[in-house]
Amino acid sequence: MKLNEIFSSDFISRLNSLNKDGHVNPNEEVEGPVDVERFLKELNFQVHIEKQMNGSGKISNNDIFIDGSENRQRQRFSMAHELGHAMQNVRYANRNDDSSDYSSEDRQDEVFANAFAAQFLMPKVLVSRGVRQAISDQHLDGRHLQMAEVKSIIKMVAGQLDVSTMAMKYRIDNLGIFVPAEDK
Repeated sequence: MKLNEIFSSDFISRLNSLNKDGHVNPNEEVEGPVDVERFLKELNFQVHIEKQMNGSGKISNNDIFIDGSENRQRQRFSMAHELGHAMQNVRYANRNDDSSDYSSEDRQDEVFANAFAAQFLMPKVLVSRGVRQAISDQHLDGRHLQMAEVKSIIKMVAGQLDVSTMAMKYRIDNLGIFVPAEDK
């Protein structure tokens, strides 16, 4: 699948506008999960893995710092989160472990960056395709799924996109992919 089949041309243009020397090729073939590190490199961001940080990540100009003590899926989400800040033209943000000291504006920025990261790492087209494939692979009736089957599908798609099961559950819920049957 090509990048421009996953993301809109407008989105790719906005990514490319982040740095004048950066370039994301819309015709590039995408295999597997979205490679956030490659995107950051192509957009001239430098990723630094730190041993211990206060928070999961931060951005400072074109430098992105990620907490190396967190698992790989969390690090990928943090990288995408910091890219979300860059999309807002925020070139300095430090994600704290405790968000109680955030201002209202900081909270709005964090909500945007989290939503951006979820949509970037789990684009609707890839999630939908993954769900259809998981249903097919398990020979399930997609119209009548039991809760255990839904959990299994979520776990499979999370693995395909290299994100946590919890992140995938939230994304699938937000996309409204599984709708509970009405009681009769």
